Amino acid sequence: MNGTEVININNVSFSYGAVPVLKDINLSVLAEEFFGLIGPNAAGKSTLIKLLLGLMQPDAGDIKVLGRTPAYSREKIGYVPQHASFPRNFPITVAEVVMLGRLSGNSTFGGFGKADRAATEAAMDAVEIAQVAEQPIADLSGGQLQRMLIARALVCQPEILLLDEPTAHIDLRAEEDIFSLLKQYNEQMTIIVVSHDIAFISGYVHRVGCLNQTLICHETESIDGKTIEELYGAPVRMIHHAQ
Repeated sequence: MNGTEVININNVSFSYGAVPVLKDINLSVLAEEFFGLIGPNAAGKSTLIKLLLGLMQPDAGDIKVLGRTPAYSREKIGYVPQHASFPRNFPITVAEVVMLGRLSGNSTFGGFGKADRAATEAAMDAVEIAQVAEQPIADLSGGQLQRMLIARALVCQPEILLLDEPTAHIDLRAEEDIFSLLKQYNEQMTIIVVSHDIAFISGYVHRVGCLNQTLICHETESIDGKTIEELYGAPVRMIHHAQ
């Protein structure tokens, strides 16, 4: 981390109609920080990510991303959603999906150019899926699918990478591989990851934000069973993952 603030959330609140989701959220994230966001279902984690992307506006408070409003900084943000936004049987190849990440504004009207194709190849090489570039996405394993979605987010060469439960539907070995990859990318970009696997992400992230309408941040070494029990409102068993 270099001490430069890249995300500032100041007293943000948000509701879906009469249902409050976020209350007085304050958060500062630094350049090259690896930040983990945890919390129970319906705690507001995905909502907070959407606010950072500028897809929704807070009811109160202010958000700055790279010194500007989120909508103006969106092209510098890579995003990996919790669920793929396309059916697995859609007739499209891995390379074509990854290249779609260049539609953030880098490609010119009329199609993709040499720079787009070169960036696509580099992103696939980086996440080790170049060997399946021409395969249809229906043929991918769960781990390969997540690597493809990460490549799609990386191909726009972002300064910030947001991931919403990126390893929710894959096995532990694939999860370890993906987080090891993210740790390498953290050397050149800020990463925020939403996860339910508290013990696992604590081996990778610098800080953990515990979100349940309100947000409390902890250094990873200060997270214990009592902290998690208070967050989830019920006893939670901490499972250690050997690395």
